[in-house]
Amino acid sequence: MIRRLILALAVLALVPGMARAQTDQTDIAHYAGEVDDLTAIRQIKHMQARWGHMAMAGNWHGMAAMATPDAEVETRGGIVSGRGGVEAWLRSTQGGGQDGMPAGRMNVRLYLSPVITLSADGQKATGRWHEVALTAEIGQQAGWQGLTHVIDYVNTPEGWRIAHIRPYMQFAGSYADGWMHDAATLERAPYHYTPDQAGTVLTGRAAPAAEIAGRDQNALDLQADALLAQNLAQNTVNAFGYYLDRGMYDDIADLFADDAKIELGGTGSWNGAAGVRAFLTRFGPAGMDEGELNDHVQLMPMANVAADGSMALIRNIDLSMTGQHGGEGFWQVTMQTFMLRPDDEGHWRIALMHYSPIMRSTYEDGWSNPLSAAPELTQGGAPDGETRLGSLDFRSTAYAVPPLGENLIMPARGEAATMPRTINALAHAEAFDGAENISNAYGYYIDQFAWRKTGGLFAHDGWKELSYIGTFIGQDRVIGSMIQRYGEGGPNDAFQAIHQKTQPYVTVLDDAGQRAFVRSRLFQFNSSSDGSGSWIGGIYENQVIKEDGIWRIHGMDLDYVWLGDYATGWMGIDPAASARFGPGDAAIAAFAPDAPLRGEVFAPYPAIRPMGFHFTNPVSGRAPPLQLQWSDGHRQPAAEQ
Repeated sequence: MIRRLILALAVLALVPGMARAQTDQTDIAHYAGEVDDLTAIRQIKHMQARWGHMAMAGNWHGMAAMATPDAEVETRGGIVSGRGGVEAWLRSTQGGGQDGMPAGRMNVRLYLSPVITLSADGQKATGRWHEVALTAEIGQQAGWQGLTHVIDYVNTPEGWRIAHIRPYMQFAGSYADGWMHDAATLERAPYHYTPDQAGTVLTGRAAPAAEIAGRDQNALDLQADALLAQNLAQNTVNAFGYYLDRGMYDDIADLFADDAKIELGGTGSWNGAAGVRAFLTRFGPAGMDEGELNDHVQLMPMANVAADGSMALIRNIDLSMTGQHGGEGFWQVTMQTFMLRPDDEGHWRIALMHYSPIMRSTYEDGWSNPLSAAPELTQGGAPDGETRLGSLDFRSTAYAVPPLGENLIMPARGEAATMPRTINALAHAEAFDGAENISNAYGYYIDQFAWRKTGGLFAHDGWKELSYIGTFIGQDRVIGSMIQRYGEGGPNDAFQAIHQKTQPYVTVLDDAGQRAFVRSRLFQFNSSSDGSGSWIGGIYENQVIKEDGIWRIHGMDLDYVWLGDYATGWMGIDPAASARFGPGDAAIAAFAPDAPLRGEVFAPYPAIRPMGFHFTNPVSGRAPPLQLQWSDGHRQPAAEQ
């Protein structure tokens, strides 16, 4: 037997290229498996966002078509089966027994914070999501609802489909009273992943022959390029939101093409660089005044990119919370659609933006008694052109906007590809999903005081800021600091802290795609069993690395911006309130942190403080006022910096 094997190897050695061809085919199979795995994760995220966009239109039939024929929804009241059952369940629970979303009714369903894991063969997946719902019937009711969903997906001949949904109610309530929950009936969703599984994006499988037929290295490279192009386009849109928060209009203008067009539904259009500047005045003057809040949370993105990188389409929901401390506050929900194209240097720039406000209200009245949805006209902000884009003001318009296409990679546009080829494009693209997965997994773990699992997300020498106390370096120190502060008794069901993370902006820092920064927004809801809730707004700037093939958190920097009670909103925040959570000097000394905190210790609002960014402007390269650098956690006290 051994002699026959040696002879066979000798024969192969005499045939030029044969052994090499087999090796290449093996490499292609593994490469195809990686490309297909990452495409699957993106397709699932795209599908779930599409599900949420369809819910806004009351398209229950279209949503049910995204499920398998034998799909199940497992509720506390029983199991709903089949597409017909799913459709009827949606119509009953979200549509009041009706199809569509008529004028005067609003059903905003926001899916956030995905953690997606694939099965070993890449043909099944499970995802964990937060859902926040804002619902209304004008003049009758307005409400909140929050859930965690654990959803199973399967790859079918029709594409990826939903096979099983298990929703876990977190909170609910009227707008007038705020949200709350019943401690006696609260169910906390189990975790479908371990820290290692959350940090493992790709399965490492080799694609079977049927999946690689007709595909070569070049075809796979192009698909990897398209996945990375999708990331970079999404970065541009998320940067738009972060810049808008701080009134950074110069940076926003850089993101737009010189011939860009902005259309405001039912109002008009703004054209060119001057038009972009004029449109921005509708959000107020540049910069931030003392006591001003201007948060524009970018949620539930659907991102489609042309196969040749010539165009990208991104649709998302902007949930804005604005106003003046001690004055009036406002809510606004807007559907935004961005068409981007690369410039001559390969930077994604916004060529067309459709800005379609759905709802605007005062904080006091809420969305059962809304204002005109469109932002008010400001001096110098009048449109310079017309638009055929209709109004989406839900007071008078039935929401019937079709979502973007089902496939995240669109056919080539027939134009020359202009995106530059990136070495290790697939590794760079994977870093985006790895960073998002572990950042979101962190939020879900700390929701349930799972401190050892939380620590398992960190690199061996990773560091974490413990709010109000200091920085702890090394996985063991990170775990110990959380246990020392909160104990291991688990959460109290009378209270929930729901750490939702959204709007990731990822910067890959090395050619091999093993190290990255990720900025994300903390959108935290706190729910109580004995009164209306509260919330926290802030910014995470995380460092992530790939350690032994698994994505880990290397550094975690959290800056709270504001902490508000539901009763008073952000307008009535006590400037000294956040300091009540801060321990005294003796308590801090007992923790013996390895380094001080970086940046603000307490949420500064209504004061306006410099906000750190890890990234420069993705188009112009303009540096932010405060640019964060990669850190090993060791840093000098603020007085010595």
